[in-house]
Amino acid sequence: MSKMNEKNEKILKIIHIAAMSLWFSSIVIMGTITFSLKNIASTDAFAYAHHLVYFIDMYVLTPAAILTFLTAIVYAFFTQWKVKDNAWLKIKAIITIVLIIAGTFYLAPLFTGMMESVNASGLEVLSTENYTRDLSKINWFIIINAALVLFAIAISTLKPGKAAE
Repeated sequence: MSKMNEKNEKILKIIHIAAMSLWFSSIVIMGTITFSLKNIASTDAFAYAHHLVYFIDMYVLTPAAILTFLTAIVYAFFTQWKVKDNAWLKIKAIITIVLIIAGTFYLAPLFTGMMESVNASGLEVLSTENYTRDLSKINWFIIINAALVLFAIAISTLKPGKAAE
């Protein structure tokens, strides 16, 4: 398979780093909002905060995570970085796939259900066991997600196991 030229590889790298940065910053922003939900006193602001987190998740974070994964696939096939030859790339691939699947099939439906509860009950939902349990799950997932993405960024930078040149 032919290799990508240097200029296109640099463009790919910029896109990959930008997508990963957007993914990570979306996690931080969503976490900032979800951790502050219990302190919102207005029903309208409370509902808006939920919709804002949903918007960031669906239209910023998810596309950024998918773009990160797709650019990694292009890297694997058209550059010197081969997944089979680099353990750190395998770890990054596993982290990315697990987070995309967990976010898509567990977190998104969980948060959608929370939004429906907020739309139906407003601030009163804060006193329900289901909502507070689900909010706790979301917050823990955000912490774990941020830690894993940050770990992926670190191993991308450090490239452990790569032979010294």
